[in-house]
Amino acid sequence: MRKIKWNIIYGMLITCAFFLLLLVRLEFFQKNEAEDIKISTPYQPQDIWMNIYQNNQKIGFVHRTFTRKDERFLFNENVLMNINTMGLNQAINILTEGELNPDMTLSSFNFNLSSGIFRFNARGHVVKDKLILFTGLPDALEKSEIHLKDIPHISGSIYDAAFYADLEKEKTGAFNIFDPSTMSIRSIKVTRNADEIILIMGKRVLTKKYCTDFMGVQNCAWLDKEGNILKETGLLGISMERTSKEKAMEGSTYGKGIDFTQLVSIPSNVKITDPQKINVIKINISGINDSLFLNGDRQSYHQNTLTIIKENVLPISKSGLKIPSHAASFLNPSPFIQSNHQQIKTQLEKIITHSDTDDQKAKKIIDWVYRNIEKKPILSVPNALEVLKNKSGDCNEHSVLTVALLRAAGIPAQVEAGLVYLRGRFYYHAWCVLYLDNWITADSVFNQFPADVTHIRLVRGDSDKQLNLIGVIGKMKLEVLEIIR
Repeated sequence: MRKIKWNIIYGMLITCAFFLLLLVRLEFFQKNEAEDIKISTPYQPQDIWMNIYQNNQKIGFVHRTFTRKDERFLFNENVLMNINTMGLNQAINILTEGELNPDMTLSSFNFNLSSGIFRFNARGHVVKDKLILFTGLPDALEKSEIHLKDIPHISGSIYDAAFYADLEKEKTGAFNIFDPSTMSIRSIKVTRNADEIILIMGKRVLTKKYCTDFMGVQNCAWLDKEGNILKETGLLGISMERTSKEKAMEGSTYGKGIDFTQLVSIPSNVKITDPQKINVIKINISGINDSLFLNGDRQSYHQNTLTIIKENVLPISKSGLKIPSHAASFLNPSPFIQSNHQQIKTQLEKIITHSDTDDQKAKKIIDWVYRNIEKKPILSVPNALEVLKNKSGDCNEHSVLTVALLRAAGIPAQVEAGLVYLRGRFYYHAWCVLYLDNWITADSVFNQFPADVTHIRLVRGDSDKQLNLIGVIGKMKLEVLEIIR
């Protein structure tokens, strides 16, 4: 297998360091000059390096090794880079290793991400029609399963799959990929474009050019005749290019680069004061797609106009909350929201009392998270247990811990993500929504219950749902039409 590439950098999604992982797919480079291309499966060990750039400024590198074991392939990929979020430069290290089947589909993997004091691990393997997963902290791994119709490729192997399938020029193929950072399987389209000659490491090389379309976001890669990726470009000015080990290792620190948070934010056409005192806001939205959840509960969407009405939180009687079937499933734990873990339950007992009504419990939980979790940009895959342990994080960490505590308290809750107004711009942000006879928004970063109407919900659900934001980053435009106080 020939492989290198970052899986559609979805990006350090945004605000609060909202992050949809930079996964790199590594390819193997050999010193071949321009000549006819033919399919060949590599059989010798590979050891390759690539520099990572943001708008032509180096922000990190990738090192990947690849070996063949019988009919299968073993890979090890190490990504080290600095990312600027909210003005803070952060080092992030992503290590992925695993085994692929002869057709480049996934057999097993082990994924580790570390950023400062935060770390995340996911490992898994395919057994017949199931992908068995273990996620979370090493001492608190959660087991889950994904039923498979077809065995997917891991997110970094798309160009390998297209090359292996011998995709013809101007033809498009569809592939399924598994993303370790969100534990989800999605479809991606790959088109082979016209061949191009590019300059790499001082040499002109004839390449096959492939471009992927993932939820409306395009990445392109240039492969040599052996299927090795020489260059790749993608979202938010990120690119990768083959280099030598010496060039990749030059310097232990890199420039700050462009602030991702600022880069993907959207300017407001009006200055909004005292958002919490607004009862209704109407906004014209363009540059969106059908994957977003704009219409429902406090939001209504019609002909490009979104209307958001602030909710009222009504007292819940002592007899308790009546939970309908459509909300009951949001009491259950998930791999990143471990609401049934004893540490979550123990902390909850310190926050609420048994005599509290459900609305009182909700207010206490939101206030506790606001006061006890340090507000700090984090590049990680947020999970409630680690947030509780480290007591710091951005909006993602605040929201997953709040949801876990609410669920442990018997209150259905989900994560919401979208945009929020702050100092003249709309920034990507995450908060939560909880069920108290109706779905009510809450933001433990700002200690708002309900959240103000400048919180524009775009998606609701776990990290796999948040992937739907990818298709609108850099495309969405907003115009505030009316504010009613």
